[in-house]
Amino acid sequence: MFDATKLTEETRQRLASAEALVTEPAVLAQILQQNPQAFPRLQWCQSTYAGVDPLFDAAAAAADNDANDDVDLQLPLSFTLTRFAGKFGPPIAEWCLARIIGHERNFALSTADQRRSEWADHSRQVRKYRYLSDLTVTILGGSGDIGSCIGRAAQVFGMRVVGFGKTPRNCKDIQEGIDEYTTDLTAALQQGDYIVSVLPSTRHTRGLLDNHALRSVKKGAVFLNVGRGDVVSEKSLISALDEGFLSAAILDVFSTEPLPKTSPLWSRKDVVVSPHVSGVTRAEDVPAVVLENYRRFSQGEELLYKVDWSKGY
Repeated sequence: MFDATKLTEETRQRLASAEALVTEPAVLAQILQQNPQAFPRLQWCQSTYAGVDPLFDAAAAAADNDANDDVDLQLPLSFTLTRFAGKFGPPIAEWCLARIIGHERNFALSTADQRRSEWADHSRQVRKYRYLSDLTVTILGGSGDIGSCIGRAAQVFGMRVVGFGKTPRNCKDIQEGIDEYTTDLTAALQQGDYIVSVLPSTRHTRGLLDNHALRSVKKGAVFLNVGRGDVVSEKSLISALDEGFLSAAILDVFSTEPLPKTSPLWSRKDVVVSPHVSGVTRAEDVPAVVLENYRRFSQGEELLYKVDWSKGY
């Protein structure tokens, strides 16, 4: 576990002279919390993660503790921060489509039959499924790289794809993989047999599906979350399941991770718990992004995947 207080003086001096840096957001946040002036010459920092939540969390902590000099971190930072991105679309799309197909085909029941050496104990449920070509998937955050990749994979199976985002877009600006795009959350939720959230954690998205938002879904919809867990509270999600608005939830992300053993989500038959593995960062994928951005940085070109501090990602 990284501890910024244990950095050697030599390391501190090297960081102070750095113009470019490759690191994790949590490490960067810790160093800046200890010393906001730790990088006086830094022009560009490449994150090895897609999410930069630790920096926003640290800045929020600083705002709540004005008298504490140890958390004097303010955003935006004085240097450009770029995310590790462009590699997560395919694996997350694979995960989502695998989960959708597995849910429709009741693969878990067939596995249970096999364990008991039963040929077709759950035959009725296993035979009762819908063709994906008859279904619509709504993707919350569906106009970005990951959302459009999920959309393209769904379209291969004939699914209709509705994308939702808060920014109005012309048809020509929408990436391939989206059949319809809307900024109306209710309209998006009403159409999806499957609702997939790839939304990041920002001030606009936290709690977006809380309270009565999930009452707008198409009756019996299935909710998948591969974005950030705080888009919906556990309480709101359970209420939507209990009241029959959602028929199931397939979750790879949670507000608190690891998911506490006391969470009621563990024991629910209508919930699938996955340990944040839909899109794992592979070490072999990182160098290509870092090297391309380094090339651009050294030649004064526009960097890829720059963090927009106003959006939160």
